[in-house]
Amino acid sequence: MIYDILDVFKKQFQEKGDKIILDSYELKEGLYVKINKDDCIEYFIVKKKNRELSFTDIDGNLNYNAYDWFKERDYYSGYLNSNKSFYDKKIHNINYLSLFVKIESFISNESKKLLHEDVIKKHYYYLCNYTKFTKPKEKEILESFKDQLSDRSRKRDIVKKYRFITNNLDSIVDLAKEHNIKNYIKIFFDEPVEKYKKESKIYYSIKIFNDIAYSEKIKDEIFGLSNSNMGLNSKKPFLEHKTKMKTVPFLITDKNALFLKKFFDWLKIQPYKDEYNKPIDKYLNDSFFIQKHSANDEAEITDFDYIPLEINKLEPVITIKNHLWLKTEKVLIEDYTIESLNQLEKKVDEILYNHQLTSNYYGEVWKKLDNSFANFIYITREAMISYFRKYDDRSFYQVIKKYGSKLAIEHIKKDRLFKAGLTLNFKLSLMEHKGEKIMNIKKMQEKVLDNLMDSNYQDLKTEEFFYLCGQVARYLINQSQRADKKGDLLEPFLKVKDPQRLKEVIRMTYLKYRHAISLHFLKFNNAMSLIMAFDEEDRFPASENMDSFLIGALSKNIFYMKNEEKK
Repeated sequence: MIYDILDVFKKQFQEKGDKIILDSYELKEGLYVKINKDDCIEYFIVKKKNRELSFTDIDGNLNYNAYDWFKERDYYSGYLNSNKSFYDKKIHNINYLSLFVKIESFISNESKKLLHEDVIKKHYYYLCNYTKFTKPKEKEILESFKDQLSDRSRKRDIVKKYRFITNNLDSIVDLAKEHNIKNYIKIFFDEPVEKYKKESKIYYSIKIFNDIAYSEKIKDEIFGLSNSNMGLNSKKPFLEHKTKMKTVPFLITDKNALFLKKFFDWLKIQPYKDEYNKPIDKYLNDSFFIQKHSANDEAEITDFDYIPLEINKLEPVITIKNHLWLKTEKVLIEDYTIESLNQLEKKVDEILYNHQLTSNYYGEVWKKLDNSFANFIYITREAMISYFRKYDDRSFYQVIKKYGSKLAIEHIKKDRLFKAGLTLNFKLSLMEHKGEKIMNIKKMQEKVLDNLMDSNYQDLKTEEFFYLCGQVARYLINQSQRADKKGDLLEPFLKVKDPQRLKEVIRMTYLKYRHAISLHFLKFNNAMSLIMAFDEEDRFPASENMDSFLIGALSKNIFYMKNEEKK
């Protein structure tokens, strides 16, 4: 994965350089201090409100030129993460040209120790000579910077800048408190950005790898374990290859490790959704599927795949039929075709998931959703991502077959009976498209009607039994006097585990509403007799035939059909 990504990213990086990152790089909230060559101090404030960033001078005036000046130097001054701080975790910069400290480190708090001036002193002392790095491999790497570290003019410059900070830090902190600054105080000296880059190289040479203990020098090149998207240390040895001489899972050169760090810096600032609110997961090009996640202000790749072929046009097209004869405003809804994968994704999101799938593809599902519905999203979304992002439909049709009816039931529970019917139509159409055998509802209806109207009626087969139970259940709950006959009235029928229990629920519901049903309603009375006479000795689970019950409950009801329709 690493080299696949680097090959593509390097090509883009060669065109723009660090600008590919800096164009979208944002400064964090805080007080930004620029110390000019003449020791004059300029103050700027970064604030964030409703995700909008504002950058002003101390008087509230916008200054975009200064913002660009700061963000470039900010990028070359920050540590990789808190575990890779240069000296003390309270100090977040890694060169002597800047100082990054959170405002809370200067505010009295019983639970936290304040940043002591001796810590800042040692921080600059170690920046001067890097003597805190005493491991043999660290010394070996620092040997290539010996001319830079022994330069007397550099040391004098460090001392000068340290003294300026110690003489002015108290007044800077007071100003930050006065303006109610949140998050950071960041101090920068007015030096060329190339000088910032040069200083940061020393830090990166030692800290760019996950752990320098895993590093090896091979033919004048340093190889080590990448720190990007990798969690391997003495406390987390889970990724080690125990059967190999070198137990580390993956080695990369220091140059490639730096490029990989830049890629993850770039990935971190990429949006999660496009302008149409559609999730983004192809950040480099259409050949890669990259699912990212942000943790501790770093980007992580939680799923990666190589996609050799992009599919959008569906061949053959999918026809969604109105199997259940659903109507809107007394007019049958028309069949329609789906010709592209994008169309299919939209319809799946709209019909099966009530517009809650694509917005919950990644991360935690929206907490306001019903727990059972949220659980269905967690269980099924990987199959949807595999098809709509990676063009692999194998698990998609398995999920539709297994969970399509359950999603219809979720709609029923939320009183979305029409959408439940649409969901069942959708499932039946997709199964038919895939070559699965589905119920011929028209023939089923004709067969059941003929049986009900024949004086010598025959015993019901299993599929007929569940279909007729659905028809009877829907007719019975329609006899309720409730002004709003909600879908929850069907719930008792949907919870049964076997035919015996289903017959019992139907019998109890009939007793509840029998006052509204004519004794001379021959068709209905015959239906009740057939249902009660059904032999359920095998005790098979009702869940295996839930589709037949739902088709009966959601399709055209035979007990309302006129004589002409029967014929």
